[in-house]
Amino acid sequence: MRVLLLNPPAERTTFRDGYCSSSSKSGYCWQPLDLLAQSGSLSAAGHTLAFIDAIGARLSPEAALARAVAFAPEVIVGLIGDASLAGDVRFYRRLLRALDRRAAPRLVLSGDVARFEPDRAFREVPGLDAVLVDFATDGVSRWLDGEALPEGLRFPDGRAAPVTGRAWSAPTARHDLLPARGYRLPFHGGLPFASVLASYGCPFRCTFCNTGELGYRVRPVDEALAEFEAVAALGYRRVYLRDATANGHRRSLLELCRALAPTSRRDLGLRWNTFCTVLPFDAELAHAMARAGCAVVQFGIESGSAVHRKRSGKPFDNDVVDAAVRVAREAGLQVCGHFVLGLPGEEADDVRATIDYACALDLDWASFNLAAARPGTILRAEADRQGLPGGDASGDGFVAGLAHVEPQVLRRLKRDALLRFYARPRALRAMLPDLSTRAGWSALTAAGRALVASF
Repeated sequence: MRVLLLNPPAERTTFRDGYCSSSSKSGYCWQPLDLLAQSGSLSAAGHTLAFIDAIGARLSPEAALARAVAFAPEVIVGLIGDASLAGDVRFYRRLLRALDRRAAPRLVLSGDVARFEPDRAFREVPGLDAVLVDFATDGVSRWLDGEALPEGLRFPDGRAAPVTGRAWSAPTARHDLLPARGYRLPFHGGLPFASVLASYGCPFRCTFCNTGELGYRVRPVDEALAEFEAVAALGYRRVYLRDATANGHRRSLLELCRALAPTSRRDLGLRWNTFCTVLPFDAELAHAMARAGCAVVQFGIESGSAVHRKRSGKPFDNDVVDAAVRVAREAGLQVCGHFVLGLPGEEADDVRATIDYACALDLDWASFNLAAARPGTILRAEADRQGLPGGDASGDGFVAGLAHVEPQVLRRLKRDALLRFYARPRALRAMLPDLSTRAGWSALTAAGRALVASF
């Protein structure tokens, strides 16, 4: 069958993958993970694929529509997100009308709305055949082969088969179907990168994040290694290991790092970055990651207060954070800290204390997000109970009002955090090595434009 993998257009760079939707804060853009994972199983089953990532390719609605219609898909596997829902719904309705003149395709949608609010997705998108509630399964492929109720899919009448097992096995994704230069990160000097996944979901549950609701499954190390080898063969030299918590199963990450470490027989020449939790994170793991080519480790630190951090689902003290950052730096890794401003119960002084803590830590990079009530989270349930909207954590869309700080004050504090952190010599030094190439200057310029736009 002709299967179209579709990430629809949006007014700005918007992410809908991983069952979490938000907008880009500083010009970064990554590949849609759900669709990448599905590309492997669908290709292995013999289907003919087309991949339209209108975000990475920067396509207008008209251009994306024209490409989709020209492919004449029999099946569409697409993304839909809470942060861009109105525009997504308009585009899918328009696309289905255009394709219905020939032959109506079957439509499957993934994304936070599809996963956590499936009735809403079926209601908003007439003609939707199923939602993908677990993108790490081959349920779509099995459904197209005639299986009535495969794992990973939910149907309009509520039928769904539970996903079983703790392991996850998947063929290598079709990275060749995506534009290599359509994506950028603040790391790696702006060079092209590929997204690879070695585990699915997260073993932890934070109040502001829905990834812990997906369960947690680890991919065999040899499969993850094969995917690293595949992207290296395509010419990539940078990789984003997109695990929500790469050290969620510490032994598996150690095994992968040992397999990636250069030897006399093989050196993939890859540099990569990933997310880890600060506990467990120790010197052995940090040095193994560095030997394997890891350049940047990202930690979800969230707050400068152990009390508020514990309330959000991360029960570790500041000395644990300090130790993780220290051993990462000692291993030669750059460190990016992620912080959430405006957690429930926080006052303005609590937010300022978090900003102080971020600036005091030995970090190369920092990401400041506004607490948002994303679908599937504990915060969303509370916002729904109070009749409050969710908001966009990465943008200025925070309107839920779950903290004791007015939204406009939070936005101002976020801008203050960016200025305080990135105006320091310490942060500027982290960027200097990237400025030796044109790609590095391009990435820095894009980040600068996004920062200016935030004001």
